[in-house]
Amino acid sequence: MKVGMLMVFQNFKDQITDTEAYQRDMHIADLAEPLGFDVLGAVEHHFNSYAMAPDGMQFLSYMAGRTKTIELMTGAVILPWWDSPLRVTEKMILLDHLSQGRALFGVGHGLAKREYDVFGVDMGEARERFDESAEIIIQGLESGVVEADGKFYKQPRTEVRPGPFASFQDRLYSVAMSSHSVPKVAAMGAVMMCFAQKPWEEMTDHFGTYRDLYKEHHNRPAPPPICVDFLCCDENGDRAQELAREHMANYYVTVMEHYEMASNVFDGVKGYDDYASGAEVLRETGMEAAGEAFVDVNTWGTPQQILDKLESRKQALGDFDLTVQISYGGMTLENAEKSMRLFAEKVLPELQSWARVGEKVA
Repeated sequence: MKVGMLMVFQNFKDQITDTEAYQRDMHIADLAEPLGFDVLGAVEHHFNSYAMAPDGMQFLSYMAGRTKTIELMTGAVILPWWDSPLRVTEKMILLDHLSQGRALFGVGHGLAKREYDVFGVDMGEARERFDESAEIIIQGLESGVVEADGKFYKQPRTEVRPGPFASFQDRLYSVAMSSHSVPKVAAMGAVMMCFAQKPWEEMTDHFGTYRDLYKEHHNRPAPPPICVDFLCCDENGDRAQELAREHMANYYVTVMEHYEMASNVFDGVKGYDDYASGAEVLRETGMEAAGEAFVDVNTWGTPQQILDKLESRKQALGDFDLTVQISYGGMTLENAEKSMRLFAEKVLPELQSWARVGEKVA
């Protein structure tokens, strides 16, 4: 199993300054490679303390110079928010040169209407913009040439310099949280990324559909999808649960606010009907019960409890890779670092030793 860490850069309820929030999370990011994580990534969000991460490619370029071996993943570049596929192509190729081939290109559609509104992009066009932009960029990453004459993007044939460091064919990732996204991710040949949102056992069809469609399109087995979880690890199970119930629940509240999940903003928006249905269910369930359920599906407990939970998930879903989020919901640096170090010492080596289906154990 490959295990990564995803940076959120949240300043929960503006409890500290943005400078302090960045100093806290940059310290956490600097620990990823020496503690043995395989991948370091960053989200993309704008204009809000929910996640102060406007350019993951820029952050990862900085980290490329501070690291030697860890892979660097955009988790994800929200393509409809970038009006120039050419610029994204340039930035990813440059990151690949700076990191000597350690870049992983993760993409997504985006879900926050408030961010779409500021960028002046109709959220109803998100799916079409994503499809068009992704095709342009993927071709550009492979060929070093970007050109487009589509509905949303026009680009005269342009050679990117520096040219590609290496092919991104097996280094492409895409978020797929809804049923609309899964077929696209499979057709792209991308690794599917899913954030914790409901009991993982209920995601078996989601994962199964991805694997079936990937095999159909590419005539080879799909790579292991990525589960993205919040992490809280402590030697004391009660203490782990206490921290998880506080800080994961805190984060859940910000998710509901930022994405307006319980509202009707998704009603009638093309390609977002899964979220419209989810909002209706959320209104019926109630925020408090939904928050408790959110905590339950994430990764917390003693090292052994976490291993047991992930082994159970593997039995339900098949092979998957794991990406964890360490700093969130007002958690202090002390608690975040303690959790990270214990996970790295007691859990990470065991997970990395797990063989995949069909893989011979040395």
